[in-house]
Amino acid sequence: MGASQSEPVNISKAELVKRIKRRLSSVDVQKAKEVGGIFAFHVIKGTSVYSWTLDLNAVTVYEGEPEDEPDTVFTLTEHYFKQLVQGKEDPRSIMQAGRCSVTGDIMRAMKLEPYIRLD
Repeated sequence: MGASQSEPVNISKAELVKRIKRRLSSVDVQKAKEVGGIFAFHVIKGTSVYSWTLDLNAVTVYEGEPEDEPDTVFTLTEHYFKQLVQGKEDPRSIMQAGRCSVTGDIMRAMKLEPYIRLD
């Protein structure tokens, strides 16, 4: 399958994470802390893995592995990461179809969409 024509050309994983970080600066901090948790994302392209962390305990986003043990770990391809954060595919569909491996607190993971989706 080729890349969808609706995908932005040359948008990098790192740029998407920067946009998520900017988005996080505009959310209700108290609500984010109520969801809480540390979420590690492993985005795969070929043989390389790009890791970034969403920490709702501290309401921050950063590249790399979390300093503390994550509550939930997501592993997915770059294509499905882009589909997920750009709102082109429903997060539940991606998880239920096995396109994303989720380990840890899955119920809490279901509450992440407002923090990672870029509309």
